[in-house]
This record gives sequence, C-alpha cells and structure tokens, in this order.
Amino acid sequence: MSLKHSQKPAQQRRYQVDVAELHRLHERNYAGLINLIPDVGETISITTGEFLTFELTITSEARYTSELLIRQQPAHWASDYLRAQLEIRLYHDVRMAEVIASQGVRRLAVHYQQPNPDMRHRDEKYQVNQFLADWLQLCRQQGQVSSGFNDKFLPHGFK
Repeated sequence: MSLKHSQKPAQQRRYQVDVAELHRLHERNYAGLINLIPDVGETISITTGEFLTFELTITSEARYTSELLIRQQPAHWASDYLRAQLEIRLYHDVRMAEVIASQGVRRLAVHYQQPNPDMRHRDEKYQVNQFLADWLQLCRQQGQVSSGFNDKFLPHGFK
C-alpha cells in the first residue's frame, strides 16, 4: 500500500499543541495546590510513603503571582538527579499553576522539534505539568502534611 502525496506517516505528522487541554491542566493543578502553599519563608512537609517526603516552599510572592518550590527530600538511596524538584508559578488572577522548571531545566517550550539536541520530548511542558497533577493526586490519596500548614485560600493582599 502506498501513501498518497497528501498523507504523511504518523511519525512525520506535525505535533499540534492542545492549548485548551494545557489550560485545563493548569487550572486543576492550581486547585490542588492552593490550599497547600505555606506563607513566605515557611516550609511544609508532605509525606506520601516511608521514603517519600517533599518540602513545599514559597520562594516569592506578589499580588497576582506566587512561586512555589517542591523538592523531594534526600533519601539514603536517591542521588540528586533522581529526586523530584519542580518550580511552579501560581497565577492567582486566572487561577492557574504552571511548572516553570523541572529538575533544574528552566524555560520549557510548549513544543520541541524532533529530534533535538537536548533530547526533550515533543510535549515536554505538558508532561511536566501532568507530572504535577499526578503528584497532587498521590498527595490527596496518601499524603500527610506536617509543619507550618495553614488553610489559607489566597495570598495576603490579593483582591
């Protein structure tokens, strides 16, 4: 069977970013994170298993945005590159949370050409935001929050 000139094999089709789905993911992540964020300068710990503990710290806060750092705490078996680390920007005016850095990689593009020298996935930005959604689900199912947790809804001064 031959391909017509207008058809392309599956691996050569151009990747289309589903912006609406990415926005829905950002909104779900915001809803999952908003009650977990500590005050500036404070840290909360979430334990999701015997060897899985994460620290959440607000690194900056402005009227409409906050930046949150989620770091997996050291375990005797984990090297630095194996521990999860996410930097998230919370946009309070539109109620969205976006991963802005993952494992030290900043400025994630929405789309990467294939192949690329950094070996990024075609939809890397979506994948790291989906990882955050999966992590939040794990926290909801198994998480135990300790130290400095408060139940605020929005940062101070947000109107």
